[in-house]
Amino acid sequence: MEEKSNSGLRTLTIYNVAFVVSDVDKAVAWYADALGFKLLAQETIPDTKGTLNMAFLEGAGIKLEILQNSENQYVESIEKDARTEAAPSVIGSKAIVFKVEDLKLATQELTQKGVDFLWKERYLAEDRLFSTIILDPDGNRINIFQSNTVA
Repeated sequence: MEEKSNSGLRTLTIYNVAFVVSDVDKAVAWYADALGFKLLAQETIPDTKGTLNMAFLEGAGIKLEILQNSENQYVESIEKDARTEAAPSVIGSKAIVFKVEDLKLATQELTQKGVDFLWKERYLAEDRLFSTIILDPDGNRINIFQSNTVA
């Protein structure tokens, strides 16, 4: 019988979620204002092809690493997919997913902050998931579920 180690993959935990944005400063301000994230660190690193701007934010129990590269590429199909009300269909499209206790109140607070919505207060998965989806300045989906409807 093989003895299992208490190290290696048994210690696997999430560290952060990382994604590319068009403007780090704009994204930092948006995530702070709209969702209450706090800036932990921000720096610009020289690269052989230009620069890499990075920021680490923390909030809602996770860390976000947002990156802006002087070589950023715009992929129209991903941006278009993020802004459609259909389920994501483009490989590589994504969403950050959060949960709240009261989705109606959270949606009201986000409306007062002037965020862009893909939809507000919609039931999904045969009415088992109560969801609002907002879009960050680059069109990244942020899906917010009401906790008592999340499987």
